[in-house]
Amino acid sequence: MRLERLRLKTFGCFQQQDFELSDGINLIFGPNFSGKSTLVNAIFFTLTGKPIVPRVDAAAIKSAKSYSGTAGLQFVEDGERYMLFRGTGKRFQLRQEKEGEWHIVFDEKRITVVEATLKDKFGIMHDRLALTTFLREGEIFEFLARQPATRRDILFALLGIDRLIEVRERFIDARRLAKRERSRIQAHQNSLRFSAQNAHKTEIEKIEAKLKELETADSMETGDAELIAEWKQNREQTQTQLNNLTQERTETLSGFNNISHLREMMTTIETAVKEAVGLEKEREELIQTIGSMDSQIAALTKVRDTLRTLIENGDGHCPTCHQKIEQEIVQKIIEEKETEKSQLSTELDVHKKTLTEKTDNLESRQELEQRLRTLQTKATRLEQLEQDIAKVQAELDTIKTRLSEKGVSEGDKTDESFTNDVQSAESITENLDKRQLKAQIASERKKLEKLKQEEAVQLDRLERLQKVNAEAEQVERTTLSLELACAGVDKTIETLQRQILKPAEEELHRRLEQMELFGRTRIDLQKQHLLPSVKIDGVDRSLMLLSGSEKMFLYLCFKVALAKVLGNPGFFVFDDPTLHLDEQRKTLMVDFIRQLAEDHQVVVTSYDEEVRAGFEGAHLIEMKREQ
Repeated sequence: MRLERLRLKTFGCFQQQDFELSDGINLIFGPNFSGKSTLVNAIFFTLTGKPIVPRVDAAAIKSAKSYSGTAGLQFVEDGERYMLFRGTGKRFQLRQEKEGEWHIVFDEKRITVVEATLKDKFGIMHDRLALTTFLREGEIFEFLARQPATRRDILFALLGIDRLIEVRERFIDARRLAKRERSRIQAHQNSLRFSAQNAHKTEIEKIEAKLKELETADSMETGDAELIAEWKQNREQTQTQLNNLTQERTETLSGFNNISHLREMMTTIETAVKEAVGLEKEREELIQTIGSMDSQIAALTKVRDTLRTLIENGDGHCPTCHQKIEQEIVQKIIEEKETEKSQLSTELDVHKKTLTEKTDNLESRQELEQRLRTLQTKATRLEQLEQDIAKVQAELDTIKTRLSEKGVSEGDKTDESFTNDVQSAESITENLDKRQLKAQIASERKKLEKLKQEEAVQLDRLERLQKVNAEAEQVERTTLSLELACAGVDKTIETLQRQILKPAEEELHRRLEQMELFGRTRIDLQKQHLLPSVKIDGVDRSLMLLSGSEKMFLYLCFKVALAKVLGNPGFFVFDDPTLHLDEQRKTLMVDFIRQLAEDHQVVVTSYDEEVRAGFEGAHLIEMKREQ
């Protein structure tokens, strides 16, 4: 970027004035309070939208009695000539010269949009310009007074590492949550763990065998009548339980032929859901595209209305730059904007229609997911019902077999027969041994029921433990992934620092060796976070112990080194860099700037006649206090 002209209107102490800039060295010379620093501030403000002094409001740099101030900067970038205007009222306009005429490229008030445009088109960023291109009065002392952590944050922002650090912090937070979840799951696992050997199974088998022997002895003791009556009662109860389970299975299978038919439907739905994966992402991308196109249409409409106002004004001149308006050219631009707006509107309608279709498809997918969950619940219940039916059916078959062995047919279920059997059993004289046998049978049955309940609880705990183990494995994988992600980000940050700061150190050492000011000097930018100390002739010296001139030269070399590595727009602006320097150091500063001007355009301010003589042949902008 090569600066050509600075245009000011009600800006600082200037009402309306232009200043020409040339290649090489541009010396802004004049006494104090003549407006030298105002010109430096105007260049910085035009490029960044902020005053060069931090924490100063932009409204403070306009003329005292004016509503707003405007600064304009004409420059050449990649062979194209541009004019950039910025007002303290947050108005921004970019023009480009084509075939001898100026055309408006961009007209905007939104600060974020303006800064994004300057960054994308010209690579202009406030922090980078402030640290690598401009030197304002007193800046070095403010910089050195900062804490090392603050200087480190500035470095990370310049290198683009700050975003990586934000990503790393998010990974660390997620890792912390994952570790907390892992601790919770481990505590849950410990509460559910038990011996893998099922001690109840063997005990249940022993009690069932013993109960069978007792029931046989009881039947031999009391005869068949009471036993048959009990078996008939058990048969009726078991048959009723089987009928209830069968009915529930039929109701659960409502709408399906069998469980295989149900699983086929589940497979079909799962396939449809998988095919619809990505609908949310596609819908979000469409929403962002529609929002972006709405913004573009609004911007085109604003530019069109602005151009129409220029034509309808009737004055024939631009109210900002006061140049004559070619109505035919402006009308052609308006037609181009109309055509572009029409095309965008057509595309926007297509995207909105597509968005409606995606939304409908997403709702259909959500309904399918709900249906799938319902079917999965049914399938689980059906599996349980099949197991229960098989178990009850086996028990019923056992009872029927026993009755058949006693000569009782399956159709013999009348209440009269049951009553007769009971009466026959009651007619048998009971003795003490029989009562003891009955009590022992009841006790064994109660013990068996309790063991089966405990076994059921144990199986439930085992099932829950298996689920918790699966969750633990998932959390462990997530934690490992986050650990790897954090390590990867740290490695990336380290690589960026090494690749960017190493060339900056080499350039800084080269500049210092050219001046022969410190002797053999070494600085580790990566370790020291932007110059908190310097090693001179093998001895560490704090910057705060250097003289004022040594600090200034070291700081300027540091700026130039960072500018070479991070990218310099093509110029440097130094506000009174020889302030408080003796004659010898002034000569050294002049030589330093002359060397810098061999490759860059330099704008420097001064009130010192010796400096003016040292820059003989430079482009002179002479300032007077009455201006």
